[in-house]
Amino acid sequence: MAFFMNYVALYLRLFFLLTPFFVLGTFITLTQDATKELRTRLAWRIAVGASCVTLIIFLGGTFLMKLFGITVDAFRMGSGVLLLLTSVALVQSRVEKHEKTSPEQLLDMSVVPLSVPITAGPATLGALMVMGTSTTGLLDRACTSISIVLACFSIGLLLRLSQQILKLLGHANILILSKITGLILSAIAMQMIVTGAKNMWTGP
Repeated sequence: MAFFMNYVALYLRLFFLLTPFFVLGTFITLTQDATKELRTRLAWRIAVGASCVTLIIFLGGTFLMKLFGITVDAFRMGSGVLLLLTSVALVQSRVEKHEKTSPEQLLDMSVVPLSVPITAGPATLGALMVMGTSTTGLLDRACTSISIVLACFSIGLLLRLSQQILKLLGHANILILSKITGLILSAIAMQMIVTGAKNMWTGP
């Protein structure tokens, strides 16, 4: 039971790392003139794109860090700072107006910038890279990979239901939820910075 609850907590952490309500607000703004079919295609393409990028970073993070000679704690602190800046931007975010975008342009935007860096930004990818270096054992890596995919596809489902959520909550409440996400991310960021600094201070 404890093992299952640990991965439920990990899934929730990953879900918030992907800044769901910021992504939702951006998606709603960009697709306000799109058809239901186009929004559905775009939502799942974003989920697939984010899943592929985050899994590559999670599974290949150790190799990249060794390649550049970066310690886990240094990267943890750097990622924490980036995540803290992201959380501040979310808390201070405002609704922005976008020009009308054609269906072809929207589909082209599904990977860049909607999957990366809007859904999986540098701070999120940095956190996943640190997570990859500290996750050992085949079972743990497999369960974490499943949690990552589930979190990405939860974002896809959220975007798929964007119009229903908009009718239920309205733009103002979505913006408030985005700011709450920013507060949660700031706590995660500070934990990463403190852990990294503590390990570097007390390490050999």
